[in-house]
Order: sequence, then structure tokens, then C-alpha cells
Amino acid sequence: MNQHLEFETAGRTLQPQARVKDLKFGASLDWQDGFQSALPTTEKRSFQSMLHQYEVIMSYGTIDDPRVILQTMNLYMMANQQNHGIALFAGILTQYGHGMAPELRAVYESALGVLRATHADAVPLSRRIGWVKESFELIETALRRTGGSHPIPHWAAGMVYAQVPWFFFKKTEAKQHLTWLVDRPDTEPTFGFYREVYRQLSNLEAKTGNADAATAWMQLSGYDGPQPHAPLMGWFATGPDGTTMAPRPVIDEVISGRIFALYGFGFSDVYFVLSDDGAHLIAIDAGTQPHSLQAAHEFLLATYPGLPNISTAFITHSHWDHIGGHSYLQRHNPEIDIYGRSNFASVQDRVMREHSYQFFRGADFDHAWVKSYAPTHPVSDPMVVNVGGTDMSLLPVTGGETEDAMLIHIPKLSCVFVGDVVMPWYGEPWVNEGFASTAPQAMDAVLYLGAKHILHGHHPLTFLYGPQNLRAYKGLHEWLVSATQFYVRRGYSAKDIIRLNLIPPALLDHPDVTMGYVAARDNVISRVAAEMAGIWREDRTGQAPEGLDVITTAERARMLSEYFNLSEAQAIRGLKRMIAAGDNSLALQMSVAAEHAFGPTSGVTLAKEHAADRLRSIAQFTDPFGFTTYSEMTKRAHPPMPAVTGQERKQIQ
Repeated sequence: MNQHLEFETAGRTLQPQARVKDLKFGASLDWQDGFQSALPTTEKRSFQSMLHQYEVIMSYGTIDDPRVILQTMNLYMMANQQNHGIALFAGILTQYGHGMAPELRAVYESALGVLRATHADAVPLSRRIGWVKESFELIETALRRTGGSHPIPHWAAGMVYAQVPWFFFKKTEAKQHLTWLVDRPDTEPTFGFYREVYRQLSNLEAKTGNADAATAWMQLSGYDGPQPHAPLMGWFATGPDGTTMAPRPVIDEVISGRIFALYGFGFSDVYFVLSDDGAHLIAIDAGTQPHSLQAAHEFLLATYPGLPNISTAFITHSHWDHIGGHSYLQRHNPEIDIYGRSNFASVQDRVMREHSYQFFRGADFDHAWVKSYAPTHPVSDPMVVNVGGTDMSLLPVTGGETEDAMLIHIPKLSCVFVGDVVMPWYGEPWVNEGFASTAPQAMDAVLYLGAKHILHGHHPLTFLYGPQNLRAYKGLHEWLVSATQFYVRRGYSAKDIIRLNLIPPALLDHPDVTMGYVAARDNVISRVAAEMAGIWREDRTGQAPEGLDVITTAERARMLSEYFNLSEAQAIRGLKRMIAAGDNSLALQMSVAAEHAFGPTSGVTLAKEHAADRLRSIAQFTDPFGFTTYSEMTKRAHPPMPAVTGQERKQIQ
């Protein structure tokens, strides 16, 4: 047994059913017995990194998070690999269904019903109607199993019934199920999941000639222009105003009357803390832009009137999305105290660069918003600041993203604000930064505090890396860093390592960390490989080094038109075949080349939009950077949803 295998298994016992594949590094989790062989042939299957991870993990039947199940379902649909998903989900229900709680089994049945329904066009015509009716019965079984009280079977029924042909006579039922969800917004499994509910209600009303209701529902969905081609596009929002990791303005009272989290106001979250004596409002971070921070503050005051002025601000680190609104704080209160790390300048300098993508920060982003930042109270060493009777412990660390990270701990409230020290992308993707290899040291600092609430700079991270799973994630992260370093030293590129589908066997002991590991894996591999690589990057075959040659869109365009001698129509047919086969990344790259070769024709542009839509639907739950970039490449914004009340929804009905 080599040292790497010992590292993977030290201090734990693998579950009896766990299967591992022996790689050069050691053991990596492999498919549970019987599952992979039951899937359709994979010889020509397109590579789907995230989906391949989920498939292996889910084959063990340990996943009970509906978000993971639905995300996997969506990945199958975006890759046009429903046949694989049908086999996997049916196998899970057969092997593990008898031991599932009714609600969990209903989620699997609902997802299987959706996969079957969306695969119906591939079923021979002689069997198609029976196939669709069997899919209906799966969803109806899920509804009965939960007594009609669980949102996912209602969602599945509403989505499927709204889109099947008229001769199934399901439109009335579709509206009933969708309305059930609208009447219960608190059942939404994740922010924005019901965006598609509004869209389908709009489409149903349009088909019955109710134009006013159709328009009203569409407005609630946020779509004020071309609608996405992908069926699931909920979580993030992006466009010329910038990207937010919430689909609409949201306020969350983390601790009643004391800590308020605001989402959907710029790229990062904004927190406000009310002091013990009630006389001070404390800001944690300054948001992306002055106007987004002002909007967040005004939204807070409208919801909780009577709060005091902001007297103090604490900055977790100096990335543009955490300091861009600081000038609003100083306008609001010229005497405000701002605490931030003393070594902020190096991070600030990295921010001062022009971007090709306007959706990322917003078209109106002004570098002056960042350049003018400087803490009024620079912090170099641990210290305690008392604001209105509330002790704020400031702990400088080198975080996952930046060297100027600062933990802000409120012992009395058992809460710690950690900024982006546990960020699965480990820095802005356009900049060579981040500390993927040493991030566990910052995680240790967070864990040492033992806080009940670990609040990150972006709310997806707050539920991915909370107190219950951060320690487990740290161990998985260390395993992955060690494996990546092992392979890079042996001539593997980051892409080579990603294709190994490295999954630590210990993940089976911590299924709640599945989304956190999947969100981070490819990014950690890429960051660690970049730390160890030069201007060229070798690969395991020795035939495809990066950096040795320069191949751009112009060369790919010449390949299409000059060497393969393809016509525009032939190129479009090829692009459609790529998308149908699930090769969305390839289709997007080649559609950009086709636009270069033939001009932005309607057929080429439509293929480009289809591919980008599928890619951003995959990215929406775990990668806001990818979501934004795919949107920008096609110039298709994904607008936020308006903040509405239950009464406003009822008025439409």
C-alpha cells in the first residue's frame, strides 16, 4: 500500500458496499456494483464532468438532498442523455427505494417521470403514447405517496403536463399543480426554482387567449425579452447591470432582530448587524457598486423601519464585489468607521483591470469605486472592537481567495462572517490568484471558532459550506489537492486529471457535502495545476500541450470553410448534431468559429444560443462565473425576477 492510498483511507473504514478504482494516486470511488453495466452503451457518450461525478456518488443511494437529485436530472436533460438518467434513477428506486422515506422516494419518482417525459421523442412512435402515460403514472404515484403535500411532485406534474401535446388533455391539471406552487412560495427548494412555474403559467394562459394574465405571469418570471431555450434557469441573474447570485431581491433574518442578510444586490451578499444596545447598525462588506449597496440598505429599511444609521463597516477582503459600494457608506455617514486588512493594496491592484465581459461587474462599473477604497482602521493583528456593546473579533487570515482575508466573529451571537475564504473557484477566474493548496488553514481558523452560523460572502456558499459540513469538506479538499499534485508531477494536465473523475471514498460518509465537493472539484484541480505549471502545460499523451501553439477562432474558422470546405448549411447541421449529442462546449466553440467564417447568420447564431443556454443551465447552481460568461457570449441577459407579494400573485389568478 503506497502512501497516497494510506492518505485516502487513514482514520476511516470504507462502507462495505463502496467500490474503488485503483489509479496511480490510489483509490478513487467507483460505480456501485451493477449500475454502470446497466446503463446504455457509453462508447460515444459526450464527456460531462459534473454529471459523471453525480452518477457515481448517486449509485450508492446515499443522496437525500432534493437539490442534488434535481440538478442531476437537469444535467441529463442538458446533455440529451435522458436514457442514462432513466436507467440510473430506475436502478436507484429498485435497489434502495424500499428503504427511502416517502418524501425522498417521491422526489426520485418525480425526477424519473420528468426524464422519461422529456425522452419521449426518442421512443418509437408505436410505443410513445404508452411511454408518456407510464411517465404520468410515475408522477401521480409521487403525488399520492406524499398526499399531495410535497412541492416537487407538483412541480414535475406542472412542468410536464403544461408541455405535452393537447391530445393528452392535461392543461387544466397543469394549471392546478402550478397554481399550488404559486400559492406556497415558502416551499421553493431553492431561490428561483419557481421562475419556470411563472413561465409555464404564462404559456398556458397565452394558449387560452388570456393575454393579460399571460403577460402578468411572464413579468413575474423576469423574462422581458427572448426566453431561454433550456427548461431550468432559476438561480442566478445576469445582464448589463451585472450578475447576482439570487434571482430576485431577498432578505433573510439570520438571527431575529440582529443579523440581516440581503441577496440579489450585486455579485456578493450584504449583511447588516444590529448592535446590542440597538443604537448602531453594522455593515459587513460594502457590496459591488454604490447603487447596489444603497438599494440593499433601502430594502432593509423598508422591511425593518426604524433601524439606526450605519456607524461601522467591516470588510472581509478587498475584492471588487466586497468593496465597490464603500463610497455609499461614506456618503451615508461621513464619520463611519471602516475596518479592513492593512495589506489590502495588492488585492486592490489586481482588481484594477479591464474586462471583456460587461455582464460580470455591470456595464457601468467604475474602477474609481475600488481605487478610492482604504480602511479608516487598518487591521494587521487580531483585535476586538466593541460597537454598541457588541464585541467584534477580527482575525486576519490568508483566505481561499486573497491574502487580505479577515474573519469577523461575534462570539455572543455564535456567528462568524468569513467572506470568501472557502470559495470553490479560489479567486476570480480571470486572475491568477487564490490559495487552493493552503485554503484548509483558513478553514481550520473558521472551525476553531465553533460558531453556529458561518456566513459566507455569497449565499450559495453558506449552505454548501456550513458548520455541519465544513470539516468534512476540508478533508475532501486536502485529498483532492494531494491527488492533483501527484498527477501534475507525472505530466498530467488539469483536463487530464478532471477526466479521471477523482472522487474521494470518504465522500460516502458525508453525502451532505456532495454539492460542495462537485462545485469545487474542477476548479481546485485547475488552480493547483496552475500553481505548478509554466508557460506551457504538458498532457499525459504528449500530443496536446497547451501554450506550444496558438490556435484561435480564426484558425477554427479556416478549418471549417477552407479545409473541410463546409457550407454554412453543413456547418449548422454539424452544430445541431453536437448539441443533440450533448457536446455543448464543443458546439459553442465551433459556433463562434462558424460566425467568424460565415458571419452571424440566424442558423449559426441560434445554434450558439442553444449551446450557451444549455451550458449556463448546467452552471447556474454551482458556477456564477460560467453562467455569466455563457450569457455574455450570446448577449442574452437573464434578468432578475421582481420582488412580489402573495397578494400580487393572487390578483393575477
